[in-house]
Amino acid sequence: MKQNISTPLYWGILHGVNDWVAGYLLAHYAFTVAPQQSFFAMIIYAVLAFGGQLPVGLWLDNKKDLKTFGVISVILLLVACFVSFIDPFTAIIIAGIASAGIHVVGGCVCLMVNEEKITPLGIFTAPGVAGLTLGGFCGAISSNWMLVPLIIALVLFLLIMQNGFPVYSLRKKENEKAIDTHDLLMMILLLVMSLRSFLFDLLNSFSQQYEYGLLILGLSAFAGKLIGGLFADKIGWKRWVYITLPLAFIFFELGRNNMIAMAFGVACLQSSVPITLQLMYSSIPAYPATASAMSLGTVVALAGLPLYASPYLHNVFNNSAPVFIILVAIAVLIISAGFFVYVKKSRISLSPTKQKE
Repeated sequence: MKQNISTPLYWGILHGVNDWVAGYLLAHYAFTVAPQQSFFAMIIYAVLAFGGQLPVGLWLDNKKDLKTFGVISVILLLVACFVSFIDPFTAIIIAGIASAGIHVVGGCVCLMVNEEKITPLGIFTAPGVAGLTLGGFCGAISSNWMLVPLIIALVLFLLIMQNGFPVYSLRKKENEKAIDTHDLLMMILLLVMSLRSFLFDLLNSFSQQYEYGLLILGLSAFAGKLIGGLFADKIGWKRWVYITLPLAFIFFELGRNNMIAMAFGVACLQSSVPITLQLMYSSIPAYPATASAMSLGTVVALAGLPLYASPYLHNVFNNSAPVFIILVAIAVLIISAGFFVYVKKSRISLSPTKQKE
């Protein structure tokens, strides 16, 4: 019971610290270089941190070693903090790789201990967006402040090691609480809705009109995920989704020129994120890490595809944005094909599997 409570809390705080570091590095870097360079750094980070989650998830499901993947991910985060004092761009790259690992391992770890409750998943997912927005908001402060997340991450690392890693295990029965066709359609709807993630759409267009718009919407997403996990357990995830998704549409329409309404819309939309994670896991119970990667990373990476056509990238790719778009499309196809081949050929037993020590 102790682990069921402490594990999502430790990994949730680490998630927030990780994203704070990313937000700060990207914002601080933008103050020192040309817009094209800062935009390119953001794209590189997004590809590594979000697009990189699926390969990490597949690899973790193959190795079934949460401890090794978790330790490496946290060490990379600590290294990124150190390197930020020497080479900020290299630190961004390292932070992107660390972020992919922390998202996947943290999500998988919480799925192992949540007993199919959504509240722990809300605790884990909520701090991420808040950390990212706060880090970006603090981008103008001295780089010496990077020592703060470094110390916090180190303390969390020690607490996580003391608390231990749960055993990587699979469900005993393949069809245990499996989602039906209607639920699957709802899950797809949630994923499509998430494609309009405010990280890549709402924030980049709407919040620019307001001095503290980014911060307000980030905190709204934080609250939405926490509340969404709690109420999904209290009244059932289907009922909660049927309430919040229509409200999200309504508040988005009302919030075109109203920050408060937009914040409520973001909270309603983001409240479905922990639900999506649980539903994805229910649909592919033999791949908990991959489920975490697809719901927390792949969808966000796909949501950012329109950004890859930005004029800022023209100079980077010899004024040829179509070349970059084609490369991205090929990468997505390769990753998708690799995933389905992996699922088809792998023969993973659904009986509990002991973790390697």
